[in-house]
Amino acid sequence: MNTKGVKINKSFFSSEKLVILGSTFWWFSLYVYVPILPIFSKDLGANLGFVGLIVASYSIGQILFRIPIGYLSDRLKSRKLFSVFAALVSTLGSSFLFFADQPNEVFIGRTITGISAAGWVAISVYYSSFFSPKERSKSSTYILGSNTISVFLGTFLSGFISDLFGTNMCFLISILSGLMATLLFILSKENKFKLEVEFSTSVFFKLMSNRLLIAFCVIGIFIQFVTFSTLFSFFPIYLNGLGYTDSIVGNVVSFSTLASLAGTLMSPILLRKFGFWKTASASSIPIAMSTLITPFIENLSVLIIMRLIAGFGVGIVFSSLMGLIVREFQENYQASAMGIFQAIYAIGMFSGPLISGIIAANFGISYVFVFSSLVSLMIFIVCIIMRTEKLTK
Repeated sequence: MNTKGVKINKSFFSSEKLVILGSTFWWFSLYVYVPILPIFSKDLGANLGFVGLIVASYSIGQILFRIPIGYLSDRLKSRKLFSVFAALVSTLGSSFLFFADQPNEVFIGRTITGISAAGWVAISVYYSSFFSPKERSKSSTYILGSNTISVFLGTFLSGFISDLFGTNMCFLISILSGLMATLLFILSKENKFKLEVEFSTSVFFKLMSNRLLIAFCVIGIFIQFVTFSTLFSFFPIYLNGLGYTDSIVGNVVSFSTLASLAGTLMSPILLRKFGFWKTASASSIPIAMSTLITPFIENLSVLIIMRLIAGFGVGIVFSSLMGLIVREFQENYQASAMGIFQAIYAIGMFSGPLISGIIAANFGISYVFVFSSLVSLMIFIVCIIMRTEKLTK
């Protein structure tokens, strides 16, 4: 976007604020039931393998739709259209979950919400369009902050809501939150801009082979694999097996996401001081170690500390990746690069719960954490390989 001569409205009802509020409600709608969803699915009769498949289904729509949404968003020069679409589809998916009474229906409902999550491509780039090029990394910190706060509040409240009013109340609140996000996105006004270089489909396909983008995608796969195989899948089941209630499970998961927010806020400082490759490689070690020892701990306080350590490291790595996408690529290809990145890292969101479900069903839940810790160390290896690749200061 050409920011010369553009006066950005900073009032309370500015489009910039409407978009970040819309993002907050949208993410809340996607996560207010997540901690109790594996337990809910298991109670409906799903075995551990199918529980993993249900959690993995959230990534199917993201893998299939994020690249097309990124491409069309750049081609049509519209982020708002797909932001509204994302919020509406979240409402639809939550409605399906509300009426689900068997595992297959939960699978379908969560798959629909995954299609909604594909809209993160447009929403994240939509928000960055209100910032000058030099402030794009800062915009990623803000929009990811809204994501983390929403996930924290959603996961924190879900257990209490489930214990007090039943699981269906979580789904109902998700529906209402999705509708609020839809309204906020509709009320926002997209800045129309002229690009000095027109969008080219051939350049879009060249992005697929960009070495830097490939490295970002691979790291994204690993970080999402670990997050979705443990925190959002089998860690809640592990806690439930130790006898902890839904509210306690939700609290532990939520505080892990709050630690991710702390990591998100720290990431710009660490990037300036050490650069991405050193920051990400160093962060992968505590993620791996805290994940490895989790199944050998039953004390709740120690388990919370382990999740805080892992969450902090995940926040640093993932927020750094998001910021680099909008900083390292030309503006008129940012949605495309973001779409490719988010579609590819969604493979980790799918394969993590799916593979972990198979591991849990055949060898036990403890081996899920051991395997995930090994995956975490793959981030370290990628960073060592890419350490000579120069990034924009």
